[in-house]
Amino acid sequence: MVRSGEGLAKALEFYSAGLGLQVVRSTDEWADLRTTPTPTGTQHQQQQSLSICLRAVTSEAQVTTGYSPLLQFQVENMDDVITKCVQLGGNLDGPIQYPAHGKIVALRTPDGHMIGIYEPAM
Repeated sequence: MVRSGEGLAKALEFYSAGLGLQVVRSTDEWADLRTTPTPTGTQHQQQQSLSICLRAVTSEAQVTTGYSPLLQFQVENMDDVITKCVQLGGNLDGPIQYPAHGKIVALRTPDGHMIGIYEPAM
């Protein structure tokens, strides 16, 4: 949920331009975004994608944000994605971590939600 008015437009730009989600439908009050489908195993299986719906709200209780729920996005090039997301109003919540399996960082979106960005090790 995001603040009504300009908040939805900023969130829509952040998720589409910053994280590469595809805008499926959008109105002044809500937006439906999807990830690019990815293979699920064998050639004969269907590809799957994730759908996220953003909804504009006006109540202060509805726009209260925090660390839950936390969405995590897997990316191919964390440096490029972080640069785009920060230019679009995102803020890093601590330094990039470098565990053995890749890179991970927490990022606060322009609408105040926490997301994770993960780049697996090659």
